[in-house]
Parts: sequence; structure tokens; C-alpha cells
Amino acid sequence: MSTAQKWLSFLILAMTGGIVFQVGYIRYVFWEPTFTALNLSAQDYGNIISVYGAVAMVCYFIGGWFSDRFSPKALIAVAMIGTGLIDWWIALAPGYFATLIAHIIMAFLGMGLYWSALVKSIGLLGTDKEQGRMFGYLEGVRGVVSTIVGFIGAAVVAAAVEAAMGVLWLIKLYGVLAVILGVLVYFVVKEDKEALAGAERSTVTLRQLLNAMKNPYTWLIGGTIMCIYCAYTCLGYFSPLLQHKFGMGAGIIAAIGVIRTYVFQFVAGPASGLIVDKVAKSTPRFLGWMFSGSIVVLGIFLVLPRNNSMVWVAVALMFLLTLAVFACRGVYWATVGEVNVTPVERGGMIGLASGMAYLPDAFLPSLAAWWIGDPSATPAIPEHGGGYTTMFFFLIAMCVIGIVLTQVTRRYHAKRLAAGLDQPVLATTE
Repeated sequence: MSTAQKWLSFLILAMTGGIVFQVGYIRYVFWEPTFTALNLSAQDYGNIISVYGAVAMVCYFIGGWFSDRFSPKALIAVAMIGTGLIDWWIALAPGYFATLIAHIIMAFLGMGLYWSALVKSIGLLGTDKEQGRMFGYLEGVRGVVSTIVGFIGAAVVAAAVEAAMGVLWLIKLYGVLAVILGVLVYFVVKEDKEALAGAERSTVTLRQLLNAMKNPYTWLIGGTIMCIYCAYTCLGYFSPLLQHKFGMGAGIIAAIGVIRTYVFQFVAGPASGLIVDKVAKSTPRFLGWMFSGSIVVLGIFLVLPRNNSMVWVAVALMFLLTLAVFACRGVYWATVGEVNVTPVERGGMIGLASGMAYLPDAFLPSLAAWWIGDPSATPAIPEHGGGYTTMFFFLIAMCVIGIVLTQVTRRYHAKRLAAGLDQPVLATTE
């Protein structure tokens, strides 16, 4: 494979990452217009998204089995084309049960076929010394593509007579892009057959999972990331907060949603990596800082008057919380390497910890939809159990738990260092 073919293949593969999950996570930018466009209630759409998250979590474990037995390039092509067709089906607003089935299929395509195949394909494009660079570039390209299509989407929705109609056109656009990229992957991306034959297996075995269950780091790391992921999942519900509680116009909500969801992805991640290496000298310590800062922001949200005069204060606070969340997302898996989990143990640990970490996707969308209600409905569906106040208290509780877990992780690692069971990696570790 020539250098030009390698980087062209990489670019196409990385671009798929900016498209494949757009409809599955469209709620982060267009929460209210999406369920309105699909003729669903906020609660029904929240339930569908929770099922999507639960299926995706299960499919994470089986994805390695597919990428070990079939061509990763073919899997990615099938997943992209299939996702594009599912997008068009969803855009028909086929009703609750059909939309639910469509999201289940989409979760299988995205996590069962696509994700493990993408990770393997990107890894095979680089040498052992290029792995960090390849996956760093992957995140960068995904972030740029997501941002571009996000702003295009915001323009499409803003230009529509009704935001809901604009969302349907946007879903169709994502479907077309997914199919085009799927075709490009199949016909343009090059796959090194020899490298593929010698690649490590991606399947996580039952024995690996059982061994991971015995390792305290599995639960500490998985629990920490779960706390972060709760905040990430709830970020999408700040759009209706700004619109209905602080009086922000619907037109600007979409643009702010794109900035919140995509721009911070490629800004905060690289910056957090530098801060961990140069300042914090410890990933758990840095995560503890982010949890502490988030508690302050959420505490201010609790007492902030919810009226038009405070709207830009609320936006600033939301961006600070978003910065903290994406800074954590950029480095939270680095703890695995920092505490020197061996390569043999790593697959099982990451698999089990991921199942725990992304568990909020299986229940939080449904719960959050119930909390905040749907004030745009006729008649309006009220908040339940305290509404946004409950959500803020829930997130504060998750941050407190996160601080405890990061402190325990640091002390446990220090204890193992003193006993010679772990090896030091960073310059200083408490």
C-alpha cells in the first residue's frame, strides 16, 4: 500500500466516524424538533433512545467477534450503507414501534459491525509507533466532520418553515452521506491482507471478563467513566432548558447545540492530554479537578434565576460544564495505561469497564425525558420529581461519587507502587 493510498484510506475511514452516529445521537443538538418531527412524545423518544443505548452497549461486546471473522472494510461498508437506509426509514416518521426497531438495527450496525471494525482498520494503517498518532488524528477528523455537518444541519433546520420539517430533511441528508461513504469505503479504501491475517484478535472472551471482574481497577475506572458519561448524556437536555426556562430563541439553540456537542470535542480533548502530562501528572487527579469544577457550575445552576436576563450566564455555565466533560472524555481511558494494566488483561478490563461506563445510555435518556417533561406539547407535559433541579442534584451526586472513585484509584495505585505491584509511568504519582 502506497503512502497516498494509506492516507486516503485513513481520511475516508475517519470521515465515516463523523457521520455514522449522527442520527442516533441527533438529540444532543435537536432534542425537541426531533421527537416532534417523528410524531412522538418526549417520553416515547426518550424511551427509544434508552433502548438504543442498551442495545449498543450489548453490541459492543460482540463487535470484536465480527471484526475477527470478516473483512473490517466490508463490515464498515455494510454498516454505513445500512445506517444510511435506516436514516431514510426514520425520516418517514413511521410511528413508535417502527422507529424503535429502526434504532435497534442502527445500534447493531453502529456498535456490532462498525466500531470494532473501524478500530481494527485504523490500527492496521499505522505501525506500532504510529498508533497514538493515528487514533489522535481519527478523533480530530471525526470532530471536524461532525462540526461541519452539524453547522450545515443547523442551517438546514433554521431555513425550514418548521424546525421539525428541517430535522427530517437533515436525517435524509445524513442518510445520503452515510451511503456515499459506505460506497467509498468498499471501492477506495485499501486493506492489507497480510497485516489483517496477523492482527491481534478483538474478541473479548468470557475468561477475560471473569478475570477483569476480579481486578479493582475495572470497577474504579468503569465507575469513574460512568459518572462522566452521566454528565455527557445530560448535556443534550440543556437545549430545552435554555429555550423554555431562559427564553433563548429556537434559531440560536441549534447553533449553540453544535458548538456544545462537536466543537468542544476536538478542542478540549487534546488540551486535556497536555494538562494531564504537564500539570496534573496523573489522570485520576485531573478527573478529580474536573468533577470538582463541575460541582461548582451545577451548584450555580441550582440557584440561578431562570429568566431571560440570565440566559447568557446560563450559556456560559453550560459551556464550562461542557468543557469539563469533554476534557474528561479526552483522557479517561488513559488511566488504564497509567496504572500499567497488562496487554493480556486490557481487553477484558476495557470491555467490562465499558459496559459499566456507558450504562447511562440505557436508562438516563428515558429518565431525563420524564424529569424535564415537554412544555411545548399541547397541553404541556409538566416536569416530574423536581425537573431540572432533580437533574442537577443527580449530576452533583455523580460528581461526588467520581471524586471518591478517583481518590481511591490514586491511593490504590500508590499502595501497589509501594509494594512493587505496579510500575510508575508518569513523572509523579501520589
